[in-house]
Amino acid sequence: MNRNQTHINFSLQIIIVFLFIFLLGSGTMLQAQSDEQTMKAVALEKLSLFISWPENTPSKEFVICVLNQNPLGDILEDVYKDKKIKDKKVKIVKIKNLQELTECQLLLIPTINKSELNKVLNYVKGKPILTISDSEGFAEAGCFINFYEYENKLRFEINQKSMENAGFKIDYRLLKVSKVINPVIE
Repeated sequence: MNRNQTHINFSLQIIIVFLFIFLLGSGTMLQAQSDEQTMKAVALEKLSLFISWPENTPSKEFVICVLNQNPLGDILEDVYKDKKIKDKKVKIVKIKNLQELTECQLLLIPTINKSELNKVLNYVKGKPILTISDSEGFAEAGCFINFYEYENKLRFEINQKSMENAGFKIDYRLLKVSKVINPVIE
């Protein structure tokens, strides 16, 4: 093979790789648009990599509690049936009232009115339970993490002050890629 043919083959390979990456990225965007709940479910594990729970957190399993009829509940069971979070087997618990919150590391809060949200946040106050929602205004109200969509992408906001007051430690890299509500100034 001469030098020109080698250059053309190399250029063609580069074009094929870029096309593959473009198509793969487009497919991911389409999937995100069509299945936002699955993206949120997968994001829980990714977020947990950058969060340290307080030391008094139960450690046998990683328990995700789903309050009321959150559509994410069934999807979580599928996504985490064979996966782990923080090197622990994941257990999904659907609860109807707050008294059922036992050994829960993460609580998914559905869209509820502000007075109900305040009851939930007051109940978990002082407990090592990471609260996550996907309702506008919930992070400002004290929920630790809130999912939202911006420019057709799943984003999240973190209430840094509330999380740190509850004993959670947040990796700076997570804060860099999130919208920070109530930042802690050091």
